[in-house]
Amino acid sequence: MSTKIVCLNLFEGGQFWDKIVTFFKREQADIYCLQEAMQGGSDQPDNFYTIERLKRFLPDFYYYFSPELYQVRPNSEGDAGNLIVSKFPFLQSETVFLHGQYEKIKRDDEKGFSHYPKNLQHVEVDTGNRRLHVFNLHGIWGLDGGDTPERLRTSEIILKNVTAVAPSVLTGDFNVQPNTETIRRIESCMTNVFKDRLVTSFNMRHKTNPGYATAVVDLFFAIPELRVVSARCPDDDVSDHKPLVVEIA
Repeated sequence: MSTKIVCLNLFEGGQFWDKIVTFFKREQADIYCLQEAMQGGSDQPDNFYTIERLKRFLPDFYYYFSPELYQVRPNSEGDAGNLIVSKFPFLQSETVFLHGQYEKIKRDDEKGFSHYPKNLQHVEVDTGNRRLHVFNLHGIWGLDGGDTPERLRTSEIILKNVTAVAPSVLTGDFNVQPNTETIRRIESCMTNVFKDRLVTSFNMRHKTNPGYATAVVDLFFAIPELRVVSARCPDDDVSDHKPLVVEIA
């Protein structure tokens, strides 16, 4: 029996919500690893209600939300972070900060987001034929996509956590290119499922900077003991990133 996992950066809580719903209903995944999930108070725009909107068509799933920051915008505010949605109950769950700590940030007219806090989610589930550890993250932002001292430091935190348990998978928007020492360190103990298979993991319908056309930042890793049944990066117009769909057994 295989387990299907979808990884997707939702793009500010789900700017293309109807398309996301259609895509999720088609894929019928067991686990969703999501970044840029948003959760606001009352009277916020629809994209600030990621969990509530997901529960409308995934009512029987389990939700684990790890806010990275409280984001204040001109006309909205609320928590933003990573979200794991699972068909299977969570046997355990934890959040480890990779960069900074949870804080309140006024977005306003910021040009960059490299100072935004980032975290790593970890849940354990029983899929029916095994216990599985799932890690989900959103990496440090930066247009260069290369190694930095802080990115290298986060790779050590990631490795410390993913190697402490087994079997495990790791996925997310890493915000760093695969041909870096940051990623090679992870590859030393996990299989990079899409290695050398993708030209970009961005949806260029919503990007103007040509550099995104050759940037692969959405990645999926699995320990070698897990068998990858299938791995796809569909061209669905659900975000400014492309989704990853992986089945493991």
